[in-house]
Amino acid sequence: MISNRESARRSRQRKQQHLDNLTAQISQLKSQNRQILSSCATTTQQYVTVEAENSILRAQLDELSNYYQSLNEIVRCLTTTTTAITTTTVTTSDESDDCEGFGGFDLEIDDGFSVNPWGFGFSFGNNFSAMSTIDPFMC
Repeated sequence: MISNRESARRSRQRKQQHLDNLTAQISQLKSQNRQILSSCATTTQQYVTVEAENSILRAQLDELSNYYQSLNEIVRCLTTTTTAITTTTVTTSDESDDCEGFGGFDLEIDDGFSVNPWGFGFSFGNNFSAMSTIDPFMC
């Protein structure tokens, strides 16, 4: 009977120790869970911030791409117009048709002479750019 009681007592001690171990493990897992949730919240906030910055950068990229294309179109038209004026030939390509409105401007060339498609007897020279004083759209 004493042996039976001793065995029951050891069994209760093992159960209590197992319960204490499980309680400690629960505390440890809850602590890890809090750390993971905190890390997840921080990462989510950083993701939202980076995604907002990326959205702004994508919008700026689109805007700058459109601006770049517009500038390239203007340069292409001015180059086509300048080439047509200096060679005194008329091109009928689709590229020059897009540039019809640009031919009437005085363009300053690197050699210091101003291209004047209307044939007026004046030149602006190196120190003055007609493009800076003429509003081509009369706005």
